[in-house]
Amino acid sequence: MFVSIVYGVKTKGVGCVECGCMLQGKKVCLRTVRESDLELIYSLMTDVSQKGEFWLIDIPAEPAFRRGFADRGFWHEHFGRLLITDQQDEGRVVGEIIYYRNADYRAGYEVGYQIYRRSDRGKGYMSEALALFSAFLFESKPIPRLQLTVVAGNESSRKVAEKCGYRYEGTLRKAAFLAGKYVDLELLGLLSDDCPPLRL
Repeated sequence: MFVSIVYGVKTKGVGCVECGCMLQGKKVCLRTVRESDLELIYSLMTDVSQKGEFWLIDIPAEPAFRRGFADRGFWHEHFGRLLITDQQDEGRVVGEIIYYRNADYRAGYEVGYQIYRRSDRGKGYMSEALALFSAFLFESKPIPRLQLTVVAGNESSRKVAEKCGYRYEGTLRKAAFLAGKYVDLELLGLLSDDCPPLRL
């Protein structure tokens, strides 16, 4: 029987078998990428009109994007991408969340996330997705910490991280190029001991 992982509780998610849900919350389901998703995801990722003022321009070439899926399905030891879907809206894709190894000598992983459309922001999708994703990574990998960076001044993204237990650890000065100038990045970290566990 299919068992879905829900933040803080174990349920038998029969309804999620069809949507392929990997992690289930009250509002969102997180699932791996399918080949049938590629055209939609690439279109959403590269739609500059939907990006906010703090978006760091990084548009992957489509052939490289598709090769990334063909090689490992966007999921392997040091990189993973899950789609964020609205389980109350027939599994509509609203965003993505990723983890990656920033540097070989660092313990843990860095996390990144985005909600694709402006109209889907501020609805609580990301707070729930980040809480689920963080707990899952600590349960499934022998890591002591997770970290993420937000552009200084991006209060919405920082509030999402802090709501999920991430703490401010410092500022990386002039660490990214945005809108024609170098900007600071704020570093936030979460230790495994401070993250509520998934109850499997």
